[in-house]
Amino acid sequence: MLLETNVLPKSLNKLVNILTNAIDLYGKLTPKLAKELVEKANVQVEDLMHYAAFDHPIEDCYGRQLVFENDHFEVMVMSWNPRDYSSIHNHGHTEWGVVQVFGDTHHMIYSLKDNVLSFAKKEILPKGAAIKVNNAFIHQMGNATTESYLTLHVYGSNQLQKSITADAKNFDLELDRIAHTSGGAFFNLPDENVYDLEEGVEPTRQVFMHYAYLLMDYYNRQELTDEIEGLKRNLLKKMENRVLQF
Repeated sequence: MLLETNVLPKSLNKLVNILTNAIDLYGKLTPKLAKELVEKANVQVEDLMHYAAFDHPIEDCYGRQLVFENDHFEVMVMSWNPRDYSSIHNHGHTEWGVVQVFGDTHHMIYSLKDNVLSFAKKEILPKGAAIKVNNAFIHQMGNATTESYLTLHVYGSNQLQKSITADAKNFDLELDRIAHTSGGAFFNLPDENVYDLEEGVEPTRQVFMHYAYLLMDYYNRQELTDEIEGLKRNLLKKMENRVLQF
């Protein structure tokens, strides 16, 4: 089945058709197969540039543009300036997905066991690398380089449903909560983007201090309003408590 997606740049149009045809052929996809299909599409960074949003507000953490969606999958392009980082998050209803990076990307994978959040892996994803994701995958990514770049994100479900990334969980360690959202994986989510809350997890000291460093840098890049000052004070207090723990 060839979709008439002429509004999409050539390699993104190819990607959408490859995924659509694979769903028609196999009935369902796995993260492993999805990764192979995304790599087969050979998406070109110049095609992603049509969706670049490097002028995004600092509050948004990174630029986020929807490219395509149907009942089975979404395709998005994210824009990362130096020091841009996502929150720690999962991917909602996603059963299969792929993230492909077009710049060296700082990437952290987390393990959640017995309500304790710890590092499973810390790595630099090299330009062109693609990784598998699903709704059990908890991670954080960002730009530790001095250059801006883009990333490609594909999130899919084998069930017929829209809003595949809805009910994503943001792990707000500074607030001891998990915020459910259908928005981006952003720090300091606005209340209107949070539609459910649950009790937070217990991060290891290493996880919390790493998270706190990135979050404080995010606050420091913004205008010092009363709200930001209060958030920074709260974070500093929690960091002090962690440092004094034995």
